This record gives sequence, C-alpha cells and structure tokens, in this order.
Amino acid sequence: MTVHKISSFCFLSTTIFHSFSQAFSTMATKDGGSKLPPPPKDGVPFNTLPWNLNLPDEHSYIHLTTTPDKGWTIEHYDPATDAGTLTDAHKHYSSTPLPLYPSTTSLNYGTTIWEGLACRRSPTSNKAVVFRPQKNYARFVNGAKAMCLPPPSYELFMRGLQLVLQENAGLIPPAPTVDPETGVPQGGAKLYIRPMLLGSGQQLGLHPSPQISLLFFVSPTGSYFQGKTMGGLKLHLERRRSRAARGGTGNVKCCGNYAVTMRPLLDAQAKGFQDNLYLELDTYHNPPPGTSSRLKQAILQELSAANIFLVLKTGEIVTPGLKRGTILPGVTRDTVLTLAKEFKDELKPIMAESIKLAGMGEEKKVDDFEITVSERDVRVEDLLDAAEVFVTGTAAEVVPVQSIGTSETPPEELDGEEEESFSVKFPHGESSAGPVTTKLLEMLREVLAEKRSSEATKDWLCDVYASPEDFRKGVCN
Repeated sequence: MTVHKISSFCFLSTTIFHSFSQAFSTMATKDGGSKLPPPPKDGVPFNTLPWNLNLPDEHSYIHLTTTPDKGWTIEHYDPATDAGTLTDAHKHYSSTPLPLYPSTTSLNYGTTIWEGLACRRSPTSNKAVVFRPQKNYARFVNGAKAMCLPPPSYELFMRGLQLVLQENAGLIPPAPTVDPETGVPQGGAKLYIRPMLLGSGQQLGLHPSPQISLLFFVSPTGSYFQGKTMGGLKLHLERRRSRAARGGTGNVKCCGNYAVTMRPLLDAQAKGFQDNLYLELDTYHNPPPGTSSRLKQAILQELSAANIFLVLKTGEIVTPGLKRGTILPGVTRDTVLTLAKEFKDELKPIMAESIKLAGMGEEKKVDDFEITVSERDVRVEDLLDAAEVFVTGTAAEVVPVQSIGTSETPPEELDGEEEESFSVKFPHGESSAGPVTTKLLEMLREVLAEKRSSEATKDWLCDVYASPEDFRKGVCN
C-alpha cells in the first residue's frame, strides 16, 4: 500500500470516528444528561506508554486561524447555537501537517504559548473527566497577552477541549485500579491535551503576527518521571544558568521558558541527576551585605517543568510564591495548596508522623500540632530544615525528592570566582515518599476519581460528555 493510500485511509478512518464522536456527543447532550465515552482502543499498551507523543497515526487535532484585527468571533464558535468553524476543524495528525513557512512569526520570534491538561476515566463512574481546565484558561489568557496574541473566549477554549477529546475518546486510557486495602486509586496513563496559540503568519519584522493559529492536540501518555523515580528524584541545584529573571516571562507558559532549560537539563542528567532546581540568580550574585553564605540565602524558583514544595520540621508546607513573577503558576501546585488548606486537620497526624520519623523535632501530641500552608520566598537554607520535599505538575502529579546538590563547575567556566557547594539528603524520599507527600498524592487521586470532594473542589472535574454548558461550569454528576 502506498504512503498516499495509507494517509487517505487514516484520514477516512479519522473522519468516520469524528462523525461517530459528534453523533455520540449529540446523543449525550440533547436531554441535558451525560453518556459514557467509548471503550479504550484495543491493542494500545496504555500502561507502558512513555511521556512522549504516542500513536500519532491514531489521533486528530483541531486547527483554527484568525487575524489580530478580527480576533476570535462567533464565526469560530457561537455558544448560543453550538455552531461555528470549530465544530468541523478536525484534521488527521499524521497526514495533515501545519502549513508553516520559513518566515512564520512563531518560528522566528517564539510567539507560542500552550497549556497542558489531562483527561482520565473515573474509576467511580467511568466518565471521562478533565481536571480544572478553568485554571488553564486563565493562564492561557495571561500568556496570550504577553505574546501579543488575541486570546480565545472561554467558551471557544472549553468547547475546543471538549471536541478534541470526543474525537479521540478511544485513546482515553482505562480507569486506574483502586487499592483494595486503602480504596485509593493508583496512578496510570492519561490522555494529555495541549491547546496552543501561536503566530502563524509570515513576516520578517519584529511585530505581532498577521495570522494567529489556535490548536488542540492530544497524546496518550504515562508519567513525566516514569522510570526515574525509584526512591525519589535527585535534583541538581543550578548556580550558573537562569530559567527566568524578574521582569521577564517566567510566569508565562511560553515555548522560550522551556528552550532555556534543555541544555542545563541534559548536562544535569549526564551527571546523574533527574532535573535542575533553579535559583533566582540575582539573589545569588547580589546577596545582602554581611551575608555569610550567598548560596544558602539565594531564593529558589522551580524545576524545568515542575513546581517544588518543602515540608518543614516546623509543620509548614511551603512552596515558592508567585509575587516575584518568575515562577509558573502550576495548576497542580494550586491544587496541592488548596487540598493542604482544606484538609489541614486530616494532615495533622500525618505531619506529626513525618517529623517524628525524620527525628527532626521533639515529639508533640497531634492536638498540639499546627500546620501552616504558605507561599513565600523560599531560600536554599530552608532545604536543610525539610523533612520532605516533592515536586508537582500536570504530567508528574506529585513526585518525591530524595536529595538536592550542586556539582563541580569546570575551572574554565569559573572566571576566577569561588563557588560554594551544597548537598542535602532528606529524611524521607530515599526509598519511598514521605508520609505527607504520600497523603497529598492520595488526596489528589481521590479527587480525580470522584472519591473526595469539598466546597473548594466542587467544579474541578469537567465531564467530557456533559452538555457544552455543563462542561464549562465543571459539572460532573
């Protein structure tokens, strides 16, 4: 069979699947109710999929275009009629590449933003649910403004997510298994969704793109740190290269924020680390007068693609704050902060156990124990008081850290400077996650599985086969 025939067959198959999905969606929403998604596609090894683009021949994506002057209008999507070019903008992934030219704005000037979301089957209801897309939309709008791109309406963004998931519903992995002893859902594969907004017009000058593209594509994936977390992560404390600076785009999910981490990431991995933990380098190079250790007082930022949390011996669960504008406001980061605050009393005995096992403080009665949940400047020296450290992200969920340390810099790169070294191995994380890390991961997975809820979490799960209006509202019942 020729390549042309294979591509035509793939596109025909996708078109048929799209028609089925649209019909299924209509059937699901005419009475205002919700149906279940079709079963997972046969023959796909969902449990062993890596964190990567998987099975591109099996899925379709959505592509819309506009201009800066026109923006996104009801021609693209009208929520009042559930109609517009969006509803028929699907393309087969492998056989329909994007029409990009050498002068494409985003290729030359990096004007691309994107989001990362996950769709899972609930082991409780078997519904296909997306986690907190409202937060992703807010971050998407912030990024669009920073990159001079017209943001889509909330209705267009949410309907695009819903349609691309319905069109690729056979690639939503099976529901995770539930631990028979604890009742806690286990981890598992997910259907990852990436909405993108980019300057797709042609130009040479440094100005906003004359054409804008909005895309939604998917890939079934495993965990971001899959196969790397035996005993927790080993992180490299990066002292020479910067991920973001104040006044920059560190809080924007744009492509440039990831490009600058690639070379340092490969270098760290070559030295036996799984990732880098970045410093706000200005605080490292310009310490306050009289500082005895400029490294220990330096402020922490985040990893290449994950936020960091410390569980301190004082009972504080803390993560670097957002006020400096150098850290990405992660959705899982916000989720962990919310869960820790909402279920603080439930965490009390867990925190007491963590600190007791770590041998980091005098034993207290649970009733005398106070937990604080904080966002603030976190310094390198705070790591020395941590019983547990973990990282969070959409792809990673909650992953323990066992150690953080520096590496030797080649003499030719020092320019005569003296460098401080640093190394810390945490009481928990070497052989398994600490008690607080474990409990917060369990809480997150319970929410994802519809087994834990509160007023704060009521709109976190959006049912892919609910009506468009209910999907936008975060209805899952």
